[in-house]
Amino acid sequence: MKLLTPATQTPLAASVVTIGTFDGVHLGHRNLLEHAKRRGDALGIPSVAITFNPHPATIVRGGSAPALINSFEERLALFEELGVDYCYLVEFDLARSQELASDFVKGTLVGDLGAKVVIVGPDFRFGSKRAGNVDLLQEMAGDCGFVVESDLLVKLVGEIAASVGKVLPELQDEGEVVVSSTLIRRLISLGSVELAHRLLGRDFYIVGLVTSGDGRGGSELGYPTANVSYQDNRVLPVDGVYAGWVQYQQSRYMAAVSVGTRPTYYPKEGNRLIEAFLLDFDGDLYGREIQVGFTHFLRPQKTFSNSKELVDQIELDVEDVKVKQR
Repeated sequence: MKLLTPATQTPLAASVVTIGTFDGVHLGHRNLLEHAKRRGDALGIPSVAITFNPHPATIVRGGSAPALINSFEERLALFEELGVDYCYLVEFDLARSQELASDFVKGTLVGDLGAKVVIVGPDFRFGSKRAGNVDLLQEMAGDCGFVVESDLLVKLVGEIAASVGKVLPELQDEGEVVVSSTLIRRLISLGSVELAHRLLGRDFYIVGLVTSGDGRGGSELGYPTANVSYQDNRVLPVDGVYAGWVQYQQSRYMAAVSVGTRPTYYPKEGNRLIEAFLLDFDGDLYGREIQVGFTHFLRPQKTFSNSKELVDQIELDVEDVKVKQR
């Protein structure tokens, strides 16, 4: 996949375009991206995913912007896995937020990308004050030389919809679940990483550098952990212990993953950390980039009276990880 920007690209003669922030690159996004790839291949022209960085809500809504499922770099990696030919990156700023929707169509879709097919979700909005929508795209399509395809929502029904309803009671009577970034963020923040997996089509994960901690895990407890950095604007699972995995280079290891403030040692002022204990791993990961995945919620965060109680619980957690990962 090649990364394009308005400043560096040579205009494309023709393309199939899909547009979105694509936070999470979930099943709904995958449907759009895979459809764009298939249409492009059938027409003999490249597929393009237009995406925005930072998330437009951080400019338009400021402090009320949502926490993100993916970093921008993770998003690009997921695009590449899906075989998208180009990613067209729009650096979103105040000027972009004030761009007329019609100017975006003429300048970006037609002028830069030569769009012949534009693929979006039915609730897609764009341009200043979110005035652009599918109806506007349809109005401009004939004169601009493209067609619009928008009836591509992914809805889940049956057992999975019922499972989501148990976690989010306000959805109990819906009978179906529309896959969305907003819903997945809520599930992750509640610790429902198994359900999040079913809407993402993969495990929720975070990529970060292993940083120095207080060293207590290895020296005092006998369970050395990798303290993983993360961006402040990322959604995190609720504090607790999770079964998961760590990917380092080409190897993947089962892991017990802790999210929380370590109240046993820092009852008032602990920083919120992600710490992973890798099973069957012996090595030094300090300063290395790893991927930490969450597969199952095991237990909430607890405060222990002493280190021995904590070690006894960690032993149980590790056994639970082995059971969950079978």
